[in-house]
This record gives sequence, structure tokens and C-alpha cells, in this order.
Amino acid sequence: MIRVVLLLFAFLASYLIHGQEIQTKKIDELLQSFEKPNSPGLSIGIVQNGKIVYSKGIGLASVEGNTKNNSKTVFSIASIAKQFTASCIWILVQEKKLSLEDDIRKYLPEMPNYGTPIKIKHLLNHTSGIRNYHAIMDLQGFDYDAEYYNNETVLQLASKQRGLNNKPGEKVLYSNTNYNLLTTIIERISGKNLNEFATEKLFKPLQMNSSCFKVSNKQIIKNKAIGHQLSSGEYITNASIQESYGAGSMASTVEDLVKWISVLNGTYSEFKSLSNFLIQCEKLENGEKAKYARGVMVDDYKGFTTISHSGYGWGGQSQLITIPEKKLGIIIMTNLESINPTPISYEILDLFLPKTKAIKEKSAKKYKEKSKAFNSFVGQYKEINSDMKMEILVENDTLKSKGARAKKPTALIGFEKNKFHRINSESVKYDFTKNEKHDLVITFGGTPFYFKRAIFIDSKTVNVKEFVGKYYSEELDVVYEFFETDDKLYLKYKNHDKIALETVQKDEFGNNDRTLYYFTRNSKNKIQKMLLSCDGSISEIEFVKQ
Repeated sequence: MIRVVLLLFAFLASYLIHGQEIQTKKIDELLQSFEKPNSPGLSIGIVQNGKIVYSKGIGLASVEGNTKNNSKTVFSIASIAKQFTASCIWILVQEKKLSLEDDIRKYLPEMPNYGTPIKIKHLLNHTSGIRNYHAIMDLQGFDYDAEYYNNETVLQLASKQRGLNNKPGEKVLYSNTNYNLLTTIIERISGKNLNEFATEKLFKPLQMNSSCFKVSNKQIIKNKAIGHQLSSGEYITNASIQESYGAGSMASTVEDLVKWISVLNGTYSEFKSLSNFLIQCEKLENGEKAKYARGVMVDDYKGFTTISHSGYGWGGQSQLITIPEKKLGIIIMTNLESINPTPISYEILDLFLPKTKAIKEKSAKKYKEKSKAFNSFVGQYKEINSDMKMEILVENDTLKSKGARAKKPTALIGFEKNKFHRINSESVKYDFTKNEKHDLVITFGGTPFYFKRAIFIDSKTVNVKEFVGKYYSEELDVVYEFFETDDKLYLKYKNHDKIALETVQKDEFGNNDRTLYYFTRNSKNKIQKMLLSCDGSISEIEFVKQ
């Protein structure tokens, strides 16, 4: 009997090892295209049941220094930082130094009174309606290479807003400003900068000894990967002069984030309360639950709940995703901006979620929308507060979507009534459920983008000379000059000499980068104003024609 048991154990061990070897080989194949000589790259870690089952460094941490990436290399994690800022808010709640129901003006008296209070919880889940400061600065013509800004700059910009994009608590509109304001609140309450506070209360207890917030340009971060862009065949670097942090500007390693995944998965007993806090999805005004929780996105993938966040910054991208039920997590950080780790992470998840009978039973119910219903979805759509175009069409009895820049449409598969996902990516979902304020919501891993039906016009039918002139915004303190060349409209403003514009709907133009210019007319049908919207998160800033 003992011999039989030992043989069975040996067989199972051999089977598991063989399975792991196959997975490792497939992951290596997925990453092979990024292994290039004398190139920046990435660091990846896969954790299962609290242990690293795959770890690899690809490329150089610094092309000039010729140092290689590995699991101890410190990367900028960009917006993944938000969950750590949210964790610092949790600490202050635990210490009874603030409440999520507090009006932010209690700590930020500089902020305007909009009639409806913006609460701490609204900043945490991006339902405050406060505009994204990066977009505001872009619209002002800010020069990121030459002009300095910090969290005080962000507060000043936010305090000058005359209105909000939405009523607090109404809907999720992702805005970095929320987390910079949370950072200022943390620092005013604690009397410490965010890095000091997080190191003492979070990083040290978790033994995340290589993690930190970059709060000063003088701060030395050892073993740091340098961000790169590929330009004209050469890898270039950029020394940032900004000192804005909280929404980003945090550095960490694969080894440290493996420990953090235990917190997200709820297996770190000391921080179980923190895990519950971070993944708490509050109800929106319409009764639906927001998928953006507190610094993390909570979504589902192939029937499993996922907790994730990605990051994008100059010179690199990052992705952290975990499935608590499977105790499975993936961390990918790059120091080459063109490497997008998010689709890679889902391809790797697929290797760990085989299509077994158990998985199929657990997966979302296979819902087949009747093809007759497709006609009610077909049409042109435009993102609200943006020029992003989308077309929904039917081909061969299959519902498809096609973005303005897409070469061909993508097939959609129904999984619930009025809800679909891309055939090649279950994390990208389309919701056509009727709503007074939008006609379509597209979510990417939990981040929503809101669309309304549109009627796009042919540029040949538009007399662009009508829109030529100078327009001034008191709120942004900037002049926009629209001019015509060869029957095409262009825009010029600070640090931008010639932006080509395309027609959208009647009296609307866009820059093909989520910025919309809507011109309004007076009673004599003459153009008198331009209303500027951007990124889905900035709504109708007024420019008056000079």
C-alpha cells in the first residue's frame, strides 16, 4: 500500500512539473518578441498560492548602463500607485482621522462649493466629476519638458474649475486629479509627505523594502529601470522635472508586488480589512455598482472576479491583475513605452484557466442575443466629451464594432441581454442597456467609456472658413486660433503650431485624439463661441470668439 501511495505521489508530482514546464514554455514564447539585443524591456512575475511560479527579466534596465532587468529591478508603476494612495486613506480611516463621507472642502478649503459636496469616497472611485489635470494642462499648451508642476499646481488648477463633468456619485470618469487631491489631504492630516507616511504605515509592515513614492527630483532610487521611447530607430530617455505624485510617481519591483498581491487576494491576515476596503464597489446614483473600486478595478474574466490596474507613463507601462479565487496574480512592468503589458497579462491568464468542464460551468452564462435585436444597436456613436468615433454594424448575422482607426470591424459575442464582449478579448465589454444620458458604455477591464448615438458628416459639405478666427478662454487663459489651408481646418495655440482637424457632427471638429471642438451660433447663424471637451472627462470649456 505504501508503495502504491508513493508511486501515485511521484506520478502526480511528475504530472504537475510537466504541466508547469509546458506553461513556462508557452509564456517564454509569448515574450520572445520582446527579447532584442541592446534594448529596454520588461520584468514579469506570476504568483500562484503565494509563491512565484514564473519570473523573468527581459532587456536592459538602462541601455546606456547596460544593466539587465530582473525581479529586483525597480520600475515606475505609474497609475498602479493609486491603490497605495487609497491604502493610505484606509489607514487614516482606521486611525479615525477622517471619514469617507467627509466633504473634501474640510481639508481642501481652496476647492469651490459646487452646491453638492464632493466626498472622500468620490475621489477614491473617480465619481467626483473633477477634471483630469493632465488634460487641462494639455489644453493650455503646457510644455512638460520645460515647465515645472507639482501637487500644489494640481490643486490650483482644480480650484479654478467653474463646474464639474458630472454630479458627484453619478458615474465613473477616470481623473488623475482625484488622487493628487487625496495625496494633499493625506499630507495635511498626517504632517508627513506621502512617501514618509506610506513607508512607515504600509511598505515597512509589508516588507516592500524597494517600494517608494517619488516625491522629489532629488530622491535617489537605487536599481531603477530607466524609461525609454523608440524614436527614429534610437532609444531615447527623458529626465522629468515634475514633482506631482499620488496618482502615479511610485516605484516598485516584481518581488515587492508579489507581496502586495497577497493583500489584494485577502490572504494577508493583518491586512484583510484593507483588502475589503480596496475592492469595495459603491453604488452609483442609478443603482448600478461602479466597477472602479478604490484604486483598483473590479471586473470579471471568464467567470472569475479580477482585481486589476494598469499604468502608463513616459517611457513605460505596467499591469497588475489577480484572481483572488485562484490565488493567481500577474505583474508586468516595462521600461519601453511601446510595450503594452495588459493584453499580455490576459494571454497568460488564459494559460492558467484551461477550458475544463468546471471552468465552463463557472463562466458567465452563454447568452445568445437574437439577430433581429442587432438592428437596434446598429449605427454611429461618439464618446461623450470627446471626438472618438465608433460604428456598430452587422455582417453575416454577427454584431461587430469598428473604431475610427481600426482597419476592420471586430466581432462581438453576447453574454447577457444588451451586453457583449469582443470575440478576441472578454475584458472589453459593450453595454447597450438604455439610459437617458448615454446609449453605449464600453469598458476596458472595468474602466468605462460613455457613448451617445451620432450622425457624422462629410467634410466636403462643410465650409471651414466659417470657423476661422481667434477664440479666448478665461478659464484656461489661452487663445485658440483656427485657420484654413486648402479647405481644411487647423488649430494653433501655445506650443502647438498646426493641429489638423477633422469633421465630426454638425459644427463639430476633432483632433483624432479625444478632443472635441464644438462651435455654437447666434440668432443670425454666425459662429460666436467654441466649447472645448476632452478625454471624456472635460466638458465644454467656453471659448469666446474675438
